[in-house]
This record gives sequence, structure tokens and C-alpha cells, in this order.
Amino acid sequence: MPQSNDHIQEWTRLATRTDEVVEASLLWLRTQRLALFHAYAGAAIPLIEEALPAYLERWGERSPGPGLDPVPVPVVQIAVPLVQQHHVAADHHAVAGQVREARALRVRGEALAGRHLTDVQRAEHWAGGHAEHLFAEGNVARAMDLLAWADDLLCAQNRRFVAVGVRLTHARLLRELGDHDKALLLLKGFELRAQRPGEGRGRLESRLEHSVRDLARAVEAEQRFHLFQRLLDLKAGLFGDMGQYADAEPLYRELRPHMGPFADLQLASLAWRRKDTGAARRMLESLAPVFEDSGVAGVPGPSEGPTKLPPGYPEGALAFCRTAYYLLRARVAGTSESEKALAWCAAGLSTAASLPQPELEWKLHAERARLLRSAEQFTSAQAAYGEAVRIIDRRRRVSTGLRWDNSYLAERLPVLHEALDLAVERRDALTALGLVDMLKARSFAARLALLPVPGADAPTADERELSEVTAELNALEYGDVKSEPGPDAAGRTAGVRELRVQRRRLVERIRRDDPRWRAVTEGAPVDLEAAVGAVAERVWRFPGGPGVPDGCGRRAALSLYRRQGRVVAVVVNPDGVEVGARILSGAVVRALETYEMRLRGKAGAGVDRALDFSPAFGVALEDLVPRPLVEAALATDTLLVAPHADLHGLPWQLLTALGRPLVRHTAVGVLPNLTSLPTLDRPPARSVRVSLFGAPDHAEHLGLRQLVEAERELRDLERLYGSERLLSRTATGARADVRTLLGLLDRQGGPGTVLHLSCHATAAGDDPYGAGLHLADGRLGIAQLAVRRIRYDEVVLSACSGALRPGGTVRADGLVRLVGDDAITLAHVFQEAGAAFVLGSPAPVGDPSARAFGLAWHRHRAGGASPLRAARAAACDLLDDGRLARHNWAGLTGFGCR
Repeated sequence: MPQSNDHIQEWTRLATRTDEVVEASLLWLRTQRLALFHAYAGAAIPLIEEALPAYLERWGERSPGPGLDPVPVPVVQIAVPLVQQHHVAADHHAVAGQVREARALRVRGEALAGRHLTDVQRAEHWAGGHAEHLFAEGNVARAMDLLAWADDLLCAQNRRFVAVGVRLTHARLLRELGDHDKALLLLKGFELRAQRPGEGRGRLESRLEHSVRDLARAVEAEQRFHLFQRLLDLKAGLFGDMGQYADAEPLYRELRPHMGPFADLQLASLAWRRKDTGAARRMLESLAPVFEDSGVAGVPGPSEGPTKLPPGYPEGALAFCRTAYYLLRARVAGTSESEKALAWCAAGLSTAASLPQPELEWKLHAERARLLRSAEQFTSAQAAYGEAVRIIDRRRRVSTGLRWDNSYLAERLPVLHEALDLAVERRDALTALGLVDMLKARSFAARLALLPVPGADAPTADERELSEVTAELNALEYGDVKSEPGPDAAGRTAGVRELRVQRRRLVERIRRDDPRWRAVTEGAPVDLEAAVGAVAERVWRFPGGPGVPDGCGRRAALSLYRRQGRVVAVVVNPDGVEVGARILSGAVVRALETYEMRLRGKAGAGVDRALDFSPAFGVALEDLVPRPLVEAALATDTLLVAPHADLHGLPWQLLTALGRPLVRHTAVGVLPNLTSLPTLDRPPARSVRVSLFGAPDHAEHLGLRQLVEAERELRDLERLYGSERLLSRTATGARADVRTLLGLLDRQGGPGTVLHLSCHATAAGDDPYGAGLHLADGRLGIAQLAVRRIRYDEVVLSACSGALRPGGTVRADGLVRLVGDDAITLAHVFQEAGAAFVLGSPAPVGDPSARAFGLAWHRHRAGGASPLRAARAAACDLLDDGRLARHNWAGLTGFGCR
């Protein structure tokens, strides 16, 4: 069949255009000039989106003639390198400070990948670069999920070599988050069958000498060239970060023939970490011709300036290495050569200005602060610490999940402590207050600040799976309440363990991927002005109740930070802000340790008398906080306490202050931090309506006693409020089940409403999401509460240990030390879900005491008292009555601010 001349001519024109695109791309790759990239993209995009589709629509897969392919080039062979080079060009624009242009290129690259690449191609050629961009923008969870998706897909398709690149990127970002164990685990046993650095270079360059059309293979060869050295470099860096210098050094020495001065720079860093300053100094001096600039004031440098990078290194690598070099020179010079060290810091910060390098910038600012502090330039030192802290906090403004929130903070904690110590020494109360708030419950404040988004209430696939996992877990933990036999003990234990891990991962992912985060650009800053202003503002006056004076509207806040044997305290009241520190005596430290042990011990026949802390151990507030600050805190009629670490578990209302219980001085509210105050500071309604729930029936084999007093409490409250102020029928007995409570949370509530819960509760041990409420048909776990929104303004948790935080180490994909003072309790989760106030206790509560306190609180609240003042009035009622021992209700506290 004769071929059409039109067909041949069109094929020839497309082949010529393809050659032109390939040549333009190679020219851009060789020169890295942005103008040439835009010329290349301007030719390539119309080719794959217009010319080739139009040709295929006209001629299909029919060859124009003998020996000719149906099309000059498949679209994917142009699209793959085009997508990859969009990331590279975007990085160039970012380096030049052209943020808008960089973002536009990334968006266009993502769109091209979506239109022209399969899932496997996207995993191979696009996922890594896009994940790095997401990470840099603060979208850490999305970046990690994208890399995990690409890794799984490539391995499933037996593209394990390609998956190495994705996994290396994943591990490097985990290193930035401080998750070294997980990063090494990713690399462990992942065989890299790549040639050693340099072996592929000759073949690649010979290929580039020809006018090739398979640009994708050329780019892939360039990528393969880097994989081996990236693996060694990353593993060595991880070993160095973890103090395993003997494992790191051989890897860097293996890299020396290929990385040259870049490996030597890392060896110098290892020498400094080993405190071999002389060796580090000698190596750095030999590297001066490579990294130094000649024009840095106070720093001698070679006149020819820095040398160029070896071929194949990405744009920005030299700037990053030079910044690291200047930081190391400053560290080696130290305070003995402070002027030189400060000049090195200035040089490093100047170099970093050309390319965002937050991981090095905060370290440079911190090193500069230490040098200035040693030179007694305290104001400048505090400003430098402030810059370091600002950079550190930038990533913490959006939660990355329990594991990464804490691993990221762990390495940076010493700098925050240094900054706090200096602020206390200088009596800089506002700076100290800001630092303390940055260190405490950061993700709690960030989540409180999230705004609702349309459609966010619809359950996601993960939320549905969480419900299924929770139901299955309840079946294993509770057995069948209808007396059918449950699984055998060994099978139950294994199943429970596996499901708990699955539950933790699901709830972390749901909270990480909350659609409300997507509207966050800068996150929730530590807004000191708003917090201090909210404390100082005279709030709406409420009657105090019998025996309690009416409120005058003056509030104070006491923010605490405990580190070993010292407590830093900041008091905010209408008269100003003060800071101080108290060195704890050995007796006080032992008292706190013993109390914490008793608090977390298993309750026996009754509540431990030691839980009334001050009488049991003879420790008062002024033993924890300087007396002048205690006096300033008590000069108001409402005190908001933001504790820290084990101070959260103290019975704050009954803690002795200046000779009598704190509640005798003032109403007491507890907050995780002051940043959350403006969000929680909603004016309470004077008149309230209630939903009553509790006293569930329990299966006999659970070992949970029936709550007779709780049932009486609920009947008392029915009589107090009357049918006109009850939102729904009281749920007790068999009706007090998970489904009924979830229905109340999802559908009931509104302004001026209170949810009262009377039931058994379990505090979290080493499982952060292990706390829960024991109901008739199972347990409603903190995990299910942590992923929903509720409409009740106030919640009363008439239950034991509903406000007890997990211990210092928890399980979250392995053991994690909670250095960020995370607020993970039933009380705090109810606040995250939408309640402004929660009445709860970190300690066990006796049944008659819970009934008496709860009834007294509701009586005062129904009479018009604010939630905190109702809590104060209830406590004073029980103190005045004297029939119920204090230790049985000491922990009951108002979590809120009005």
C-alpha cells in the first residue's frame, strides 16, 4: 500500500522538532542556565501536549513508511526528563529568591506528571523531587507518605534499583527530623547494585556526544552515577549524628577518592565531635582554598575564591558545603578565638542567604549566640538565640505526628534550654514565656488554631478503618458481652498487640493528614501579645457562689518549665510579666518522684492518701516557685496554671500556697500552654443545658465494679436540671454504650451545653492512644475522640485519671521520648475536639467524692457561676463540709480559662 506523502512529511517535521527538543534539553543540562531551560520547556510542552496528540489522532499507530516507527518518539520519553528538570529549574529559581516562579514550575511539573506519566513512572521520576519540595514547604506528612507510596510501588514492580533513590531521599528527610533509627532501618539490607562513583561517567559522556532521542536513559544514567556515593554519605552522616564515629569514618574515607574535599569536610567534623580540635583545625585549613571566599571580613581567604564543584554535583551543593565549612570553623575556633569565630558565623550566614539552609542556619545562629554570651554581649546573644529558635519552631507549627514532633525537637532542645537560661538570667520575662510555650504542647496549640474546612467532617477511609480496628480491638479486649466464649488468652494477647499498633498508626496518620492543615501556610505562631493580653483583660464577672467572693475579672497565669532540679516560672497578671527560677531541694525532688510513682500505680481497695500532695509530702507551691512570684500569681481571683512534665499530675486546686489550699485564694484553671489561651478563652454561657451519660453495665469478666454512686449522681443531676434543661434522655446501664455516646458527640451540643460522663476510665501507659472510657459494650478510646469535632462547650469527666498524661517514653512506631510535653489525655482531646472547658482529674477519684464534687459543680454552674468559679466553689464546699477525705477528690481540676 503506497504511503501518504502528507503522513511522511508530518512524521519528518515531528522528528525534527523532537531532535530540537533533545538538543535544547542537553544544552540546558550542560549549562544549567535558566533561560535555556525555559526555551527547552517552551519547545517540549507543545510537542507532547499538542503536536504528538494531533499526529496520533490523525494517523493513529500507522507507520508512515518502511523502517520508520509509528511515531518519531513516544510522549513519555520527552515527558519524563521534562518533569524531572522542572524540579531542577524550580530549585534554581528558589536559589535566586524567585519564590513565585519556583512554585509555578513545581505546579506545572506536577500537572505534567499527572497527565503524561503512569503511576510507576511518577514513582520513579517525579515522587522524590516533589516530596523534597513538600518537605521544604512544611508538608512533612504528605512528603513522607508520597515517598512510602513510591517505594512500595517500585518494589512491587521489581524496580528495586530505582527504589534506592526514593529510599535515600526518604532516609535523608528522616535524618532531618531526627529519626535516625528509622532512617537506618530503611537502608538496612537494601542492596545497592550500582557501579562505584565514576564508573558510569565515561559511558554517560560518550552517549551525550551523539544526538540521542532517548533523553530519559541519559538522565537515568546521571542519577545512577550518584546513588552509591549518596548511600555511603548518608549512612556515614547518620552514624556520626548518633555518635558512632568508628562506623562513620571508614565510609567517609571510602568516599574520599570520589568526593574529595567534601569527604574531608565530614572527616573534619568527626574529629571535632571527638574533641580532637587540632586534627579538625588542620583539615579545615587544608580545605580553605576550596570553600573560602576572599572577601569575608576578618577571615583570611585565597584571592582566587572557592573552587568549582566536581562534575555531577547538584546546584546548591557547594553553597551548602561552604556553609557547613564556616560553621565548623566557628566551632573549632570557639571562645578562645571569639572574634574569628564570629566572623566565620557571619560568613556562613551570608553564604546561607543565597540558598535556604534552615538546618545549618539555626546552628550558626546558636553558635553565634554562645560566642556573644561568653563575651558578655547578652542583648545580642539573646537576639541570636531568638533567630535560632524562630527557625527551629517554623517546622513545629504544623504537627508531623507524635514520633517526628519529638525526634525533631530532641536534637534542638539544648539550644532552647540555653536561650531560656539566658532569658531567666536577664529577667527577660516575655522572652522566657515565649520559649517555655515553644517547648510545651506545641502541636496541641497548633491543632486548636485550625479552622473548619468544608467537607472535613465526612469520615475518610482511614477514619472508617479506625472504627473497624477499634471494634475488633474491643471484641478481643472485652470478649462477647452476651456470654459467648471469647478467644483463647494467647491469641487474644497477640491480636490485641497487633491491633493497638495498627490503631496508633491510623490515628497518627489521620491527625497528620487532617484536611485543615492544608489551609495552613505559616502555622500557629506563639502569639505572646494575644496570650498576655487575654490574661490581662478583665473577663466577664460571675457570681462566686456561697462562701466564694464574686469575681472582679482579674486573672493571672503561671507558666512553669521543669528541667531536672530546677523550675522556671513566669507569672503574667494585669500588672505585668515576671520571671524567676527555683532550685528544688532534694526532698522536693524525691517527693515529686514518689508522688508520680503513686499516681501511676494500680489502685487498690481505695485511693492512695499520698495523692493529696501537699499534706502527704509537706511541699507547698512556694517550694516549687519563688515566693514573690507566688504572691503575684495570687493577687487575682483566677489563676491559670500551665504546668510542665511531672507537674501536670499535681492536684492544683488543693496544692498548699502561703499556708492554705490554692483554691482558697483563687479559682484555678489548668492549660497545656498559654498559646492555647486565646483560642479556649470563649465567654461561657450563664445558662446551660446538659446531656447525661454513664453508669454503664459491664460484663462480669472485665473486673470492673458497677458504679452505683455514678447512677445516683446522674439521677441527682436530672432533678437539678429538670426535663426542660436536659438535651436528651439520660443514657445509663446497657444504653451507655459506644454508639450512644458517639451519637451524642456528633449530633448533640451547641452553645451553652455541657456533656457529663460518669464511668470508669483507663489512663494511657506507654501507648499514647491507650486511654479510654469503659462503656457497656466496649471502650471508647482516645483515638476515636482525637479525630472528631464535638459541639459541647463544656465536658465533665467524672472518671479516674481522665487527665493523666502518658509517661516519659511512649510507643509510636518504636519507643519515643516525649520531650515536647505533649498534651495527650482524655481531657485535652475533648478540648482539641471543640470543648472550651473540661472538668477532670489526673488522679483516681473515690466514687462518693466524684458524685459530691460533680453535683456541687453543676449546682454552682446552673446558678450562673463560670466553669472555673464553679470548680472553686465545689472544692470549697467539700473542704467546708469535711466529711469526704481530701485525697479522694484532690485531683479534680478545671481544664480551661474561665
